[in-house]
Amino acid sequence: MRILTVSGLVLAAATLTACSPMGKAQGNDVAVAAQRLIGQPASAAIELFGKPDQGLGPSSYGSGGFYAWHRLQTHIGPEKIFVKTGREQVGTRTTYAIMRGQGVAAKVPVGTQAVYRPVGYYTDDLVIDYLCNITLMTDAKDIVTQATVVDCVDNRK
Repeated sequence: MRILTVSGLVLAAATLTACSPMGKAQGNDVAVAAQRLIGQPASAAIELFGKPDQGLGPSSYGSGGFYAWHRLQTHIGPEKIFVKTGREQVGTRTTYAIMRGQGVAAKVPVGTQAVYRPVGYYTDDLVIDYLCNITLMTDAKDIVTQATVVDCVDNRK
């Protein structure tokens, strides 16, 4: 499993923010760095975050582009999770009624119902440690106009 080092990203963000004008950005270091990229060329974002996982530069007919980075780090938890794949019949349950009258009592079946149990398997519990999605929109000149950051907080703290 590839381990993503958050410290490298934070260091790069700190380097970029030292050169950038103060903005209105609030939040974690990644969100602050992304917000400070607004007004800068997309190449600055690629320098900061690395090669984007998805992206499309501006088109020849004048519309802007976008760049997106997706990072996920997980680990296997100590517990197992049951994954239900179906059910199997393990028997039947019969409901009885007792009929009484004139000194005689009888146990009479009035219905049956199938009894089922779940069928499946146990698998490892996958725990998300770090999830980070960064999307940058650019104008026709490949200048960042909008930055959206989802999560980008290390959950192991």
